[in-house]
Amino acid sequence: GTSNISLNPGIYVIKDGALKVAGSATLSGDGVGFFITGAAGATGFASNTHISLSAPESGPMAGLLIFEDRTLASVLKHKITSDDARRLIGTIYLPVGTLIVDAKNPVADQSAYTAILVNKLELNGGPNLVLNSDYETTDVPVPSGIAGSRQVVLSN
Repeated sequence: GTSNISLNPGIYVIKDGALKVAGSATLSGDGVGFFITGAAGATGFASNTHISLSAPESGPMAGLLIFEDRTLASVLKHKITSDDARRLIGTIYLPVGTLIVDAKNPVADQSAYTAILVNKLELNGGPNLVLNSDYETTDVPVPSGIAGSRQVVLSN
């Protein structure tokens, strides 16, 4: 609906369910990480939603915005179709799942950096996915092996 959710810093465990933002809802928070586990459902940010998130600066999920459990039995399809998901600071780690980006407006373009490590990346409908690498402009830590690199790497 029209919910306006402002999350406090911390780790949010999504177990045996989905993280869905729909309607014209707003989801925002700094220092937040989502851990997807169990008989999990996929993450979904619908087209009319407003998303503004940054990962924790310290702790067990430092730098991790979305972390999918490596032992999930099924492939989840996580979708970003939001036309206002312009600030996603941190790493999206989906070792089992698929990240689908299908927004009409830029995604993550107002982020210092967004690192995406996924099993499969699907870009639909001509999305404008921006992967900035302004690592020094944020206190959100960058995964080792990525820091210092300013290139996009697609690997199979």
